[in-house]
Amino acid sequence: MTAPPERKEEESGTYVCVEFEIGGEPLGPDPRTLVETIFLDNGANLIEHELPVLAAFDDPAKAVEAAIVCQWRVQREIDDPCRKLRIGVHSGSLSEAIAVLECSNGNQIIFSGAIDVATGGALDARPMGLAKIWADSQPTQLWLSTDSRPDIDGRPLRIPT
Repeated sequence: MTAPPERKEEESGTYVCVEFEIGGEPLGPDPRTLVETIFLDNGANLIEHELPVLAAFDDPAKAVEAAIVCQWRVQREIDDPCRKLRIGVHSGSLSEAIAVLECSNGNQIIFSGAIDVATGGALDARPMGLAKIWADSQPTQLWLSTDSRPDIDGRPLRIPT
C-alpha cells in the first residue's frame, strides 16, 4: 500500500470530483454532458483536469446537492451498468478532494468531514469511518451518501446514526 499523499499549499475551495468506474463495454451515452450541465445549473465553475469532470463551487450546500442530483439522474436517465459514477466532495485543497474521491467505489458519493462542517451537519449520509488520507494530518471522518431522498428537490438532512 502506498503512503498517503502529502498536503500541498494550493487554492482552497469546495470541489466535486467525478470519475467513472468502467466494467466492460459502456452501454449508454457518455454522462459527462449531463454531469456538467447539472453542475453548471448549480453555480459551479468547471475546471480543466485529467479527471472526467471537476467542478468548484462557492456554496458547499450547492456542491452537495449537485452531487446528489447528478448521481440520481445519471443512474436513472443513462442507466449504464457498465459505467458507474464515483464522486468525492470536499472543502479544502484540490489534492485533498481528489484523495476523498479515491475513497469511493462505483455509484458512491463520499463527503469529507470538512463538507459536513461547511454544511452545518446537513448531510444525507452515514459515517463511513475515520480515514487518514493525508500524511500530515489527523484522520478525517468520511461520509457515504445514502441517496435516500425520494424527492431530489429537497435539501439533504442527516439521518440518525
